[in-house]
Amino acid sequence: MAFTQATAPTGLRTSEILSADNSIPERHIVVATLRNAAPRLGLSASVISTLDAMLSCLAPKRNHHTVFASNATLTFRRNGISDRTIRRHAATLQDIGLLVRRDSPNRKRFTKHNRHEGKALRFGFDLSPLFDRLHEIASMAAEVMKEREQIDYLRAKIRAAANASLTDNPNDEIALDIFRVLRRKLSLKDCEQILSNLPISVVDAESADNESPISTTTMTASDGQFVRHHHRSSKEHIDKVSISLKKQTTLRVSEAPITIPELLSACPEAAEFSLRKIVTVHDVVAHARTLAPMIGITTQNYEAAHERLGALRAAATVWAIMQFHDKIKAVGAYFRTITTGSKSDGFSPEKLIRRLALAKNHAA
Repeated sequence: MAFTQATAPTGLRTSEILSADNSIPERHIVVATLRNAAPRLGLSASVISTLDAMLSCLAPKRNHHTVFASNATLTFRRNGISDRTIRRHAATLQDIGLLVRRDSPNRKRFTKHNRHEGKALRFGFDLSPLFDRLHEIASMAAEVMKEREQIDYLRAKIRAAANASLTDNPNDEIALDIFRVLRRKLSLKDCEQILSNLPISVVDAESADNESPISTTTMTASDGQFVRHHHRSSKEHIDKVSISLKKQTTLRVSEAPITIPELLSACPEAAEFSLRKIVTVHDVVAHARTLAPMIGITTQNYEAAHERLGALRAAATVWAIMQFHDKIKAVGAYFRTITTGSKSDGFSPEKLIRRLALAKNHAA
């Protein structure tokens, strides 16, 4: 038995646009971005799973974003949910503005081509609005993640203050009530309100920029414990710091700063996602902050890179990774390693951008 692959005629594929499967952005990135932005969009996890099933039905290379799969196929890919649920989820996605339903007279989903005019009629679930709004959705996702971090920080601060009060007075009703409230899901406004009305002393937080490593040279021990010996070579530490500083100084002196035209030329994939024209450094940085969560870079890792490399160099690194992120197994870990991790000493965003530009010129 022979298996033959059926493909559409070449003339029907006038251009290769973004795919939800194996091109930028990848399907799992689109879905992850939607999950993060779900509170702002009003999407439930079940509706997002149905949208994920629709995305899985899109062809890897195509010149449209229409899903032709039947409800039976979508039901199978959603592990057997009802046909009625599929229709309800499709209606929800249409109301939110992520999908356009184009029904044929017989309610079937198919394409009808006119080869003479080079046109086609497509009946099905058109996901073009989702891809058109992806930049906006990524901005929402970044805002939601930032708000979550702030909520977690305030909850920890409230819990620490209440715990300090219970240490002084185990029967403090106010502190006990606070712990009961913290069992619930709180919004940022709720946390700020609780913190402002807190009658007990609030725990002061130190600046993250001035953190110093914990000293281990002095240790106390009670009965039955012993002080462990800690050996540290000052000479080795100084040598490593000197080498690191020397490398950074050499890179800064020998390499010219990245220009915006150079960045746009070397990283066209990242530029395609911008809804506005990139003109200033502020535009580059703002766009990088939107792209970062789309490819799996957390806000914490991005801020750490921003502190070490500077605004433009950290943003340029994100732009560059967008060009080849499909070849990286774990983008977040890779970004952390080259910007603040074990391979950060020899890393240069300028070299990376110019290497991409050179590869692009050779390919052309």
